[in-house]
Amino acid sequence: MKVLKRNNFNDLLIPLIGGCAGGYAVSNDLWIIFMPLSLTILWAGFDKGFSNFFWGLSFILASHYWLLYLHPLTWLGFSWIISLFITTIIYFGCAIGGGCLIFLWGYVAQKLINKKYIFSGNIIDIFLKVLFLCFLWAFGELILSQTPFFWIGIGDSLIPGDFYLAGLARWIGSTGLCILQLLIGFWIFCLFEKWKRNLQIKGLFFFGTISLVALHLGGAFLTLPKSLDNVYPVFIWQTNTPTREKLLIDNKTMNEKFLNIQNRALSKNALLLVTPEGTLRSDFVFNFPSKINTLAGGFRRFKNQLRSSLLFFEEGEKLFSGFIDKNRLVPIGEKYPKVFDKYKGISSVGGIQSGPKSRYFALKNLPNFAIAICYEITDGLKIRAAIRSGAEMILAIANLDPYPKKIHDQFISMASMRSIENNRETIIASNTGPSGLIRSDGRVDKLIEKNISDSITVYPNKINQNTFYNKFGLKVLIIVFILLIVVNFFISI
Repeated sequence: MKVLKRNNFNDLLIPLIGGCAGGYAVSNDLWIIFMPLSLTILWAGFDKGFSNFFWGLSFILASHYWLLYLHPLTWLGFSWIISLFITTIIYFGCAIGGGCLIFLWGYVAQKLINKKYIFSGNIIDIFLKVLFLCFLWAFGELILSQTPFFWIGIGDSLIPGDFYLAGLARWIGSTGLCILQLLIGFWIFCLFEKWKRNLQIKGLFFFGTISLVALHLGGAFLTLPKSLDNVYPVFIWQTNTPTREKLLIDNKTMNEKFLNIQNRALSKNALLLVTPEGTLRSDFVFNFPSKINTLAGGFRRFKNQLRSSLLFFEEGEKLFSGFIDKNRLVPIGEKYPKVFDKYKGISSVGGIQSGPKSRYFALKNLPNFAIAICYEITDGLKIRAAIRSGAEMILAIANLDPYPKKIHDQFISMASMRSIENNRETIIASNTGPSGLIRSDGRVDKLIEKNISDSITVYPNKINQNTFYNKFGLKVLIIVFILLIVVNFFISI
């Protein structure tokens, strides 16, 4: 009886540890240690439904703990207790949702693979089934990236842990990287299980090791630095204004700030000034002709609707002459049910409306941009489409206040992945950070220290050469996935 209880305890504790390790590894330098360990534990318990659930639950609890920093929401009209209740519900709701998704994945895995016969069945059949499960997970993450909910899963979490493996995103995107990571976890799981059973592991070990070396060499080759000389100087202003104080800044004060920051940008010979998401109120107008071309995050009114936008103020003009509206809105925080009318949602500005889906932004006398406003950076498909339309660089603006360093790191990780996938340099302008430049190989070039008001001049290159991923997207992976579905159907008959 005691042995049974101990086994039940281990069956609960181990997946919780595995999920936490994976969540900690997301966008972490120690990815190389914790993510393979986490995925090994996942595969070890894939035949146990509750194990999958608790792995997914703890993964989200560890990777998305920054959701707790929404509290307190008293400045929006909520009581302290109600604020704590709402924040807790959102946090654990997301974690339970993650647990349910992994449970469903595990359910399919149980129906497809009998764990007892992994080492005695047909190797090709087992591999095809495992590969199908990896594809199923990866395309699940892709679908989630198209929904209103913020999700950073395995595919986008690789940086800065392993830049060389991440280089393969130029061929297979973050979806392909998700598949590779799951396969690495399964390989380690097989090695461990074979070792426990005193089975021969030499062949499997060398095959996996050689494959890993080849994959890393391929990724490193794809991201070899190239000499570029099409530089476009950009001045970034990290405002560091707490969200709860933004509406208290009147337009006169903001004009004074802009006059100073534009003069500083000109002194650095910049051609463009960029400010973070939500910098300007919807009624803002320059009281002086803009001294430099400016792209400022702010709000605008359209048919009695409020929209979060990137506004273009042309040099010499007082009113914005170009804009691109935010398409992907935060549920409840920006787009919310009418029950939240009293509180304006979990946002300082209340409900806003979505703009068009296209992220392509082309204006005269400026580079062509692929625009990501806040967590639109997770949507690699729309960024790719903008690059395909002719974008020469990526511009990501955000407001990550009041969240901690963890979400800053995740934002950089996703922005780096978009840079690698599309061979484009990414300018980041965030309210409290991160703000700076990411090179086309995904590495950070310059970054302002977080949670300070500062500015920086960056020198991104306008690039027109496209990657295999940018040209063909996920067509190859989709074809392989369809073939795997067909093949596994016949195998299972």
